[in-house]
Amino acid sequence: MPPIVLKQASVPKLMEQQIDSVLVEFEGDARAAIGALLHNREELLRDADRAASLGFLRGRFSEGARPVRKLKA
Repeated sequence: MPPIVLKQASVPKLMEQQIDSVLVEFEGDARAAIGALLHNREELLRDADRAASLGFLRGRFSEGARPVRKLKA
């Protein structure tokens, strides 16, 4: 049986340029670049959590504003 060959998805040129830009910013240190990107992601998620209404996220709305939909258990 011949070996299975997996094709690697090509990365768009713009994405390649952005990756190179991040690596240049961190002088080629991939660990520092990944750490900074993860930190930025956490900050964005925290901001999104603060900006979203918990009532909206849980499907609860003020009376009359919108029909209340039943949440599946």
